[in-house]
Amino acid sequence: MDGRDLVRSMKAVGSAGAAQGLRTVRAAWRRRRADAAGLPPRGAERARVPGPMREVEPGPGGGTVRFARSELRVL
Repeated sequence: MDGRDLVRSMKAVGSAGAAQGLRTVRAAWRRRRADAAGLPPRGAERARVPGPMREVEPGPGGGTVRFARSELRVL
C-alpha cells in the first residue's frame, strides 16, 4: 500500500477539521480499493531466510550466530 494518500489525508484532518478529513480518508480508501480491483490476487508470501544455522560463537553481552548465507551479531 502506498502511504502517501494516507499521510495527505491525516494532514487534512489536522488543518481543515474532522469532517473534511474524514471525507478525504474515505476517498483515499475508495481510490485504493478501485486500483486494487484490477490486480491479480496475492499469493502466499515467502520469507527471506538466511539458510540453515552453521555455528554459534559466544561473545561479551551476546555473540555471533552464523548461517549459511549470513551472520547475526548480538550485542
